[in-house]
Amino acid sequence: MKQEFIVIREKETAARVQNSSVNAVRIKDIVKKAVRVYENGKIGISGAIGDIGEDALVKGAVENLTAGIDYPYPLTGNNKDHRSYNDKAVSSEELLEMAESILATLQKEYPDFSFSETIASYGMEVEMRNTEGLDLKYSDAICYLGLLLKEKKTANLFDGFISCDGRQFDLNKFWDITRPVLEAYRTPVALPPGDTLPIISFDTSGPLGFLAKSLNGERYATGSSLFTGKMEQQLFNEKVSLEINRNPIFSPKPFFDMEGVVLKDDRYPLIAGGKLVNVFTDKKTAAQYNLPHTGAAAGEYDDMPGLAASWNSPIPLRFQSDSTDLRAALKGQLAVLVISSSGGDFTPDGSFAAPVQVSLLFDGEKLLGKLPEFTMRSHLNKMLGQDYIGTFDNNILYLGDLPNQLQGYYMTIMR
Repeated sequence: MKQEFIVIREKETAARVQNSSVNAVRIKDIVKKAVRVYENGKIGISGAIGDIGEDALVKGAVENLTAGIDYPYPLTGNNKDHRSYNDKAVSSEELLEMAESILATLQKEYPDFSFSETIASYGMEVEMRNTEGLDLKYSDAICYLGLLLKEKKTANLFDGFISCDGRQFDLNKFWDITRPVLEAYRTPVALPPGDTLPIISFDTSGPLGFLAKSLNGERYATGSSLFTGKMEQQLFNEKVSLEINRNPIFSPKPFFDMEGVVLKDDRYPLIAGGKLVNVFTDKKTAAQYNLPHTGAAAGEYDDMPGLAASWNSPIPLRFQSDSTDLRAALKGQLAVLVISSSGGDFTPDGSFAAPVQVSLLFDGEKLLGKLPEFTMRSHLNKMLGQDYIGTFDNNILYLGDLPNQLQGYYMTIMR
C-alpha cells in the first residue's frame, strides 16, 4: 500500500485597524494534516486540523478505501526539493511596531482621512511526501498592509485604498508612493475627453479568471470552452503570452501542485504570442482526454486532487510582461489607473462591463488626481487584441517586493 502525507502550517499576526488606530490583534497558529493511501487503483483520504499523529490519519485513510474512489494514476515520486523564500520574516513585535509607526504618520499628515482594515504578517510551510520518494517542502513568510481610506467629510463607505505586501517591508519606498497617492486622492479632476480611454490596472484577476474557465482541459475537451477547436490559432495580440507560473517569487504559494508535480522552471505555457498552445490538466484530465499533463491539480489538503481551487486560490496563471515603457506606450495620452472596481464581470461570450468606484488620473509616471466614478466596457477579444496596450513590470508604483504588473487596454467609458 502506497502512502502520501501532506502537512500545512500557518501562522498569522493581524493588527485590525479602525479610525486610524490599532484596536485589536489576532494571532493564529494552525496545523493541517492529511494522508492519502493508494491500493488496487483506489484512493482513501483522511485529514484533520491540529497536530494529530500520522498513524491515526493512515488508519482513517485505509478505512476510507472502502468508498471505492478510483485513482488509477502513477504517484509522483523520486524528487526531493526543499525551498525557503524568506529566512528573515517580520516578527509579531516588529509588525506591531511598524503598524503603530505607519498609523501615527497617517494621523499626523492626513487628518482629513480615516483608515481601517488590516496590517498583518503571515508565515506558511507546506510539505508533501510519499513512499515513492517524493519529498517536497515550501516555506515562506510575507507581511501585508491593506487599508481602506475614507474622507471624513464624505458619507461614502470608503474613498480609496492603499496596499503593500512582500517578504520585507521597505518603509521608505512605501512612503515614496503612498504620499503621492494620498495627495492625488485630495485632488479631484475630470475624466479626459473621449468615449475610449486607456485603462491601466493593477489587478489582472478578472481576465485571468475568465481565461481559466476556457483554458480548463476538461472544458476544452468536452466542448464547453470558448477555445475548443482553436489550438494553435491566433486568439489575441501577438504580444500576449500566458502561462501556469508556480514560482513563489511572484506569488507566495507552493511550487508544486496537489499531485506533487513540479514544473520545469516552475512554469508551463498556455498562450504564446497570442496563440493557444496548451490547456491546463491534472493527471486524470490528461489521461481521460489524451492531453498533455501540465501539473495543474488542485483542491483542499484533504480533498481529491482535481481541476478546482488550488491551496485556497485559483490555478496560478500569470501573463508574461511584454512591454517596458508605459509612458511611451501611452503616446502622450493621459490614462485611468483603476484602484477599485467591484460589481463587474465577463459574460459567457467574453463581453465585459464594470463600474469603477475609485481611480486616478495617470500620465505613465505621475499621479495627477482622483477621477469621478464611471463604468468601463469592452470584450476580452478586444482587450487582449486590437485594444491591448501591454503588460508591464510595475517599477513605477511600489506595492511591495513581490513582483507585480500593470496591464493596459483601451476601453469604452460610460460617464
